[in-house]
Amino acid sequence: MNNSHLQSSIYKNASMGETALKSLIPMVGDSRVKNVLISQYNGYKAQKEMTALSMKKMGLAPQGPSLMSQLMTSASVKLKMKRDGSSENAAKMVIKGTNTGIIELTETLNHTRCSSPEAVQSAKEYLRREQKNIEKLKPYL
Repeated sequence: MNNSHLQSSIYKNASMGETALKSLIPMVGDSRVKNVLISQYNGYKAQKEMTALSMKKMGLAPQGPSLMSQLMTSASVKLKMKRDGSSENAAKMVIKGTNTGIIELTETLNHTRCSSPEAVQSAKEYLRREQKNIEKLKPYL
C-alpha cells in the first residue's frame, strides 16, 4: 500500500461521515447537539476538499463510497432516528460511526508502507480530530 491508498481511505472516511451527518442533522432537535454535528460535518467537508486537492496533485481522482453505500447509510440513519429520535440516540449513532471510521483508517495507516511523512501526518491529524469529535458528543449520551 502507498500514499494514494492512505489518501483514498481518508477521503472515503470523510465522505461517509459527511453523508451520514447530512441525513442526520435535519432530524436532530436539540440545538446543542445539532451545533456539534454541524461542526463535525463542516470538518468532514473541509477534510474531503483538502484530501481531494492533495490527491489531484498526485494525479489521482478521488473516489468516495459507492452510491449504494451512501444510500444505505442515509436510509439507516433515517430509520434509526424514526425509531428513536432522541439527541442521545443521535450522539450514540455518530460516536459508533466515528469509531468505525477510526478503526478502518487506523488499520489502513498501520498496513501502509508510506514514503510520505505528510500523508501519515495527515491521517494522524484526522484521527485526532475524530477522537475530539467523540469527546464533544459524550456529554449527550
